[in-house]
Order: sequence, then C-alpha cells, then structure tokens
Amino acid sequence: MNSKASVKFNEYGVPVSTSFDDIYFSVESGVDESQYVFLKHNGLPARWQTLKKYECFTIAETGFGTGLNFLLTWQHFIESASPDSRLHFISFEKFPLTVEQLQQAYALLPEVESISSQFLAHYPSPEPGCHRLTFAEGRITLDLWIGDINQLFPQWRGQAQHKVDAWFLDGFAPSKNPDMWQQALFETMSVTAHKKTTYATFTAAGVVRRGLAEAGFAVSKVPGYGRKREMICGQFQGGTVEPETSAEPVVIIGGGISAACCALSLQKRGVASKVIAPNIADGASGNPQGAVYPLLHAEHTPLSCFYWQAFSTARNTYRQYTPEHWHASGVLQPAFNEQREQRFQKVAGDLYNETTVRYLNAEEANKTAGITIGTPALFYPQAGWLTPETVVKSLFEHAKSTFINDSVERISHSDDGSWSVNLESGERIHTKNLVLATGHRFNELLPLKVDNLPVNPVRGQITQVKTSDSLKPLKTVLCYKGYLVPESEGLHCLGATFNRGETDFATRPEDNEENLQQLTVNAKQPWAEKLQVVEQRASVRATTPDHQPVIGQLDSGLYGVSGLGSRGFTSAPLAGELIAGMICGETLPLTSDALARLSPARFRR
Repeated sequence: MNSKASVKFNEYGVPVSTSFDDIYFSVESGVDESQYVFLKHNGLPARWQTLKKYECFTIAETGFGTGLNFLLTWQHFIESASPDSRLHFISFEKFPLTVEQLQQAYALLPEVESISSQFLAHYPSPEPGCHRLTFAEGRITLDLWIGDINQLFPQWRGQAQHKVDAWFLDGFAPSKNPDMWQQALFETMSVTAHKKTTYATFTAAGVVRRGLAEAGFAVSKVPGYGRKREMICGQFQGGTVEPETSAEPVVIIGGGISAACCALSLQKRGVASKVIAPNIADGASGNPQGAVYPLLHAEHTPLSCFYWQAFSTARNTYRQYTPEHWHASGVLQPAFNEQREQRFQKVAGDLYNETTVRYLNAEEANKTAGITIGTPALFYPQAGWLTPETVVKSLFEHAKSTFINDSVERISHSDDGSWSVNLESGERIHTKNLVLATGHRFNELLPLKVDNLPVNPVRGQITQVKTSDSLKPLKTVLCYKGYLVPESEGLHCLGATFNRGETDFATRPEDNEENLQQLTVNAKQPWAEKLQVVEQRASVRATTPDHQPVIGQLDSGLYGVSGLGSRGFTSAPLAGELIAGMICGETLPLTSDALARLSPARFRR
C-alpha cells in the first residue's frame, strides 16, 4: 500500500502536513527561505563556478516535499553554473504529494513557474523506489526516492560513498518528525561525504547538532530565516578527496534500443560513443509500433518494482527526446475471463497509485478505448505506444554517436587492460570501456574468460492489419494475451507470437493466423473479425530464466545489457542510465538488492 501525504492548505494557501502539523515552506516567502537556508549556506551557486566541463555536482536531500528546493536549485544551476556542467539532485520522500497538491502549492511560487510546469509534465506515479528523471537536455538529473529513509539508506549509501557534494536537510522539524532524524541519517551523510561536502538545515535542534558533530561535520549556528532565530550549517571534517570521473570514449556493440539508450546516457555525461552494428533497429527494435507500460503483479515483487521504476525513466526519456514519436494513449488490459478479472481487481486495489493503474468497469473501458470492449479492464493512464525504429534512430542522433557499419568477429582483452574489438572488415578498435548490447546474440561475443549467461532467444512475429470503420476509433493500446495498437497510417500492429528457442527471421502465414485468432477469441467483438493482413515482421527477443534483464559489469571495463524480453522499450532507458552511471562512477537509481538482481554475476553464484 502506498504512503500518501496528508495535506491541507492554510488561509495563506501554504501546504501544511496534517500528519506532522508542520508547513512545507515559509508563509512569508518559500522561495526566499529555500534560497537563504539551502543554497546560500551550502555556498551555492558560487561553488558551481569552478565546475569543469561535464563535471557533476551532487546534492542529496531529505524531504522532497513540494520539490521547491529542487526547482530553485535547477533554476539557479542553469543560470549560473559553468557551461556543460551537470547537476545530480537526489531526494528522499516518504509521503509524496499528488500532482494536484503540487499544482496548488506552485500557484504560490510564480518565480519557478516555467520550471515547475516542466517538472509536473514528467512527475512520476509515486510508487516506492527510485524514479530517475532528466531535464535540460541531460544537464539536470533527479533521483526521486519514495520510501522510508531508514530502510532506503542502507541500500543506497554503499554506492554513494564520497559522492555527495552538499546535503539539504529539509525534513519536518525533529520534534515533529523524530523518525527521520535518526543515527542512520548522520551515518549516511558521513559515508557519502568527501572533504568539501557541506550541509545546511533550517533546524538548530540539539539532537541534530550532536548527530552531525559525531558524524564528522563542523556545526555552525547562524541566524535563521524570518522568524526562526537560528539554523545550522557546516562542512565535513574528514580527509577523503572528491572522486575523479573519466570521459574516455566508449564502444557499444549493437544497434537496438538498449544500445541507443546507453549512447544517449553517455552523451549526457559528455562521453562520446562509437557504435558498431551492421544495421540500426533491424532486430526486435524495428517493429512498426510498440507499447510501453509497467509490468504489475497482484503483489509487490522485485520484478514489478523494477518495471514501474523503469517506466518512469522511459516515459521521461521519450517525452523529452522523441516527443513526435511518443503517443500517450494509455494502455488497457481487458479482463476477458474470470481469472484475469479477479487478478486485475487485486492489482487495482490498494497496491498501486491510481496514476499508475486503475480498474475500469465495462462502460468506462468502452469509453476509454473508443470502441466496445465489453468487459472490465485495467487502465494504465500514463502509458502509451511509440514507433520503435524511428525512436531508436532519433535517440542515436541525440547521442551524437559515431557509427561503424560492420559486424564484430571477436573481442579480446589486451595486455594494457583495454579491450580489442576485431571487425569482419579487418579493422581493430581498442577501448577502455566496452558495452555489449547485442540482444539474443549476447553470448556469441563474450571472451573466453567470461562465462556464458542464460540469455535465451524467443522469436516473435507481429501482424499489421488494415484499419476498418469499426476499428479506426480505437484510442488506446489493448493488451489481451497479445496487443493491438491504435491506427497509424491506416494500419494497426497486432502481435506477437512467442516461440521459445527459435531464431528464424522468416515470416510465416500461420503466425498471422495465430495473432488474428487470439485477438478474435479474447476480444469477442465484431471489430476483431475479418481483419485484412497487410504486412508482417518477425524478430527475436532475448529473455532470461528469472525474467529480469541483464544489466551490469561482466569484467573490468566490459559491460552488458540483454534479456530485455518483450518490454525492451520500457526498461532500456533505465538500463542506459545504469550502464553510463557505472562507467562514470556515479550514484545509481536502484537499491543494492535491485542492482544485484540485474547483475550478470547473479547467474554465477
């Protein structure tokens, strides 16, 4: 069950937490207060002036609240930071506000109107875990962690060691929110700090001063904002130096969505990529239409958690980088039998936020779809569909990758620690960091010292059918056992078959019949009958036994992305962020447990 903020708005229009009996920002001026407490007393924006090209400044915050601190930091960073430098803002929130509550709060904050409107357009459905969003052409990265910091910090701080440059301590007052101001907070601050790490907080409570001092931070009392007499700020007294990051070019083998997302994420960090592939989007990424939506179970599972987090990043990526190819139609899953209806009712109970999924009765499903469904359905309001081939090509263009249209013969580890990539043309390329994003052919290029992984092929054939008067009004993606996508250029995409262990790209008439038959049997509607086949296409997906993708390090400097299955366009943008973050030594947007479930090493235990 989701934890939601209990909020009322006082006579001044300021949001107030009824759970903690405390305001979210100052009645006098929330903007001035935030700038005074958190920016000024962390030495910002002056510290940003010294950032090098593509250097990243990392801020961690306790208590996202209305996001005011993030919005102001974003605004000032773009206005005053050195060109091409980057901001990574990591915030933790146990009780997230709704879009409607945020909109009402932002009505009092016209100073950040242009940025707040951008943020709201990408605001994720606040399910537990981390939602990674990027803005300003990749210069601003937000990791919004939903959950209790006492549970999240042990799963996060190991990968954030010495990487936080400034802390914003903005939870509600210690007297009203003692659960947050615990030893785990101060320990985490110490672990993540380096010798230049600073902090600032509105409170001057003794428990906070003592906790910070014991964790190795200097504690300075200074005048507070407005009617608040005192606040505290300071700098870490430890001797650890700031971590260095590398911007050496990376070689990516593969031409599909996972390769494109890796290249894009590297480009945001100023890392150039060489992409080696005989063709672009010629495999499973080349279908004419594809749905993008989270995988949800009737209980919270690690797999469903991964996918709802991945969906936030995917939606943010496509809306920002390929808006002309992203269709926010929503996705409907009709309950075409009693078993699915019972399961769907569980899914749409208290498990998920209504902005993630909700249960529609038959009449509501008909209205939402634009055609007669005749059954209840699950509806994913933020989901949609895209045109895969054009999306992949567009992402590669944004990534500014250098293309080598060739096939790889083999890869090997050189004596100097780099990787050597031998091409069929006879050319040899050397690189410190190499990414394999080769789908079901993942094991074919693994060097001898790296064990094969259980990445298995699954052939799928889609069928394109001509639209009709009864089918043309379809407004949403329909997912029965296969899927049916709204009309594009007079055609609907229908599919797909699921042939385990097969790698044949030749199309088959019987597969078209299977796609049509499955739709007819499950939909039980006249619009599903006598559809005219116009085109078909077969491709091969890559799957794993536990259904989790393979994302991570295979060997020193060798990384892999595979096993994305039939949801590659949902998971690939997050996969790209993970791989780029690993290469650049950044804090990642998943817990240590979740990263272990994706790691190639999980199959070697």
